[in-house]
Amino acid sequence: MQVLRKSFAVPVLFGCLAAAASLAGCGPVGQGQRKLIADYHGLDDKSVAIVVFTAQANTDEFPNARKEISAYVANKFRLHMPTSRLMNYDEIIQWQDETINWFGLSEKDIGKHFSVDRVVYIEVLAYEARSDKSYGDLQGHLRANCKVFETDTPGNTPAWSGVIDVTWPQYKPVAASQTNEITVRTRTLDNFADALVGHFYDHEKEDIPLHNR
Repeated sequence: MQVLRKSFAVPVLFGCLAAAASLAGCGPVGQGQRKLIADYHGLDDKSVAIVVFTAQANTDEFPNARKEISAYVANKFRLHMPTSRLMNYDEIIQWQDETINWFGLSEKDIGKHFSVDRVVYIEVLAYEARSDKSYGDLQGHLRANCKVFETDTPGNTPAWSGVIDVTWPQYKPVAASQTNEITVRTRTLDNFADALVGHFYDHEKEDIPLHNR
């Protein structure tokens, strides 16, 4: 198993953008800020495998979807949870491609195969860059059923689970003449990763004005 410990810059869709994601707050901290308490604290000082499952339709339209999602989530871990030891997601994707019916294994069995303490399992339900409401307009959408499994505990019940559902722009699509698909996808991926990893560490979040979302 190859473990990645240092952050690195990745181009285009694999580069991080400074964008906000929607998370529930626990009350005001200061002007425009909220204190967010983690739902789950069990990823610090643990080895972690990020496993992304995409339906064939998503893979056909976005062949690099698994790598894109994994890269953004991994970058958020490195930024906010540096003690988590992340397995190389390229190694996981290669194993998926080489293993017939890998998705028939339980998430904990996948974790044991890679000898990691935790599995962050991301089942993609929707991944889109074009609006389904207005022809030709752009609006990124990424919705996934996300779970965390502890390989060292009995049973196969997730230690944490939640549906992460983000869009960018959040409230309405934008004309293709005003942006491009790469921008829409990068902002959507960044918001998704921010929202997911934000469930795993305590932090303060600045409220973003609606016109900047």
